[in-house]
Amino acid sequence: MRIGLAVAAETASFSKAEINIGIIPTFGGTQRLPRNVGRKAAIELILTGRTFDALEAARLGLINRVVPSADVLSAALALAGELATKPPLTLAAALTAIHRGMDAAIDDGLALEEAAFARIVPTHDAREGVAAFVEKRPPRFLGR
Repeated sequence: MRIGLAVAAETASFSKAEINIGIIPTFGGTQRLPRNVGRKAAIELILTGRTFDALEAARLGLINRVVPSADVLSAALALAGELATKPPLTLAAALTAIHRGMDAAIDDGLALEEAAFARIVPTHDAREGVAAFVEKRPPRFLGR
């Protein structure tokens, strides 16, 4: 399953440069980029092939965090560590609802969300999360 989180060094650069060699982006480049950054931004990036920096990539929503170059690995590991504390079944359900819903009509996406919620509510981790919140303690998620 694709997660869609990215950390980049402040010195990183990005481009959809295919136009500069006479071809178009493939492997979903003309389809995924507009869904991630919006139609107008994607058109500009694809048609100009220009290079842009990490701050613009973050502003466009292509990356989540910009960090000093020396901190990229530690920032990525910290983000992964944070996610590792979350309930895994719930993470998977949320990702599935997001990714499938983004490719569907809003009503279909809402139905996907509702179905995912219904699958998660009866899990041990959902009950544990609510109990921990009420008891003002950290949850102990087990992936069940």
